[in-house]
Amino acid sequence: MVTVRLWRNFVFGARAVILGAALQGCSLEQGTTVKKYFLHGGLERVYWLHIPKKIRLDAPLVLVFHGYTGSATGVMRYTQINEIANREGFIVAYPQGTVDAQGHTFFNVGYDFNADSSVDDVDYARQLILQLHQDYSLSASNTFATGFSNGGDMSYLLACTASDLIRAVAPVSGVLMKTTKDMCLRDNPIPLFAIHGTDDNISLYAGDMDNLDGYGAYLDIPDTAQFFVSAHGLNDRQTSRLEDLNPNDGSSILFDRYFSAGNRNEVWYYRIVGGTHDWPSIGLRWWNNPLAWWYFRNGNQDIDASEEIWTFFKRYL
Repeated sequence: MVTVRLWRNFVFGARAVILGAALQGCSLEQGTTVKKYFLHGGLERVYWLHIPKKIRLDAPLVLVFHGYTGSATGVMRYTQINEIANREGFIVAYPQGTVDAQGHTFFNVGYDFNADSSVDDVDYARQLILQLHQDYSLSASNTFATGFSNGGDMSYLLACTASDLIRAVAPVSGVLMKTTKDMCLRDNPIPLFAIHGTDDNISLYAGDMDNLDGYGAYLDIPDTAQFFVSAHGLNDRQTSRLEDLNPNDGSSILFDRYFSAGNRNEVWYYRIVGGTHDWPSIGLRWWNNPLAWWYFRNGNQDIDASEEIWTFFKRYL
């Protein structure tokens, strides 16, 4: 079963690489985007940093983590968060994962087949955040993390291990590994916004507590949301259906909002009914980019996930 799951990720990773190439000609940023290096754990780590032309005082920092087999440049082009950063005045860092024993790029979130890896991506993220705060005089209280697939898993991991540095997280198509849950520090829970498709065949909506796919046990998505709801002690829930802007995309979105009076922190969950393993976007048009449209045409197109995530993060500035 491990090979089946790896094959699915390889196929999706190949699609992401093709998408990145297809978007090479697009103008994605108005400011400066540079490739930078950071020495950590004896490794020269790579990340891409986007700094808008107009940056706000004590600017927020958003970290965006790519998926398994993916790349920092790929997720940068796919999410197009730089465009939002240009408008809103925050800095974006895109860490690049290392290469695992299978030869694939990854963030070490505790997959069984990465058990021999000594890469400490949590400490890498922590040290990178502190360095960027120092180098660019960023707000020490307004750092956020998001990511796709393995990068979403990394976002959950940081929510559990770096709540002293990160204000909120927003995993997309990510999962909460059982090992992460079991060691999660719950004395300082942070806001969470999860986006996940019910038909995701890679990061299974139903979870995999029996470890049938060989990644390691992980929770189903409703239980994951409830884990963080419980950590926050949230008592109220609102469920609403978002407008189905594209009735032909095969999916629709239910929005579960968990909150309590007197508690500023909330847990949001976009349940994409019929949704697959993708980063939802309403901007994908075949006449603008036929190749990208062909590979991601079955994804949800009722929302722009990047805009929704920034709307959530802005609540905590």
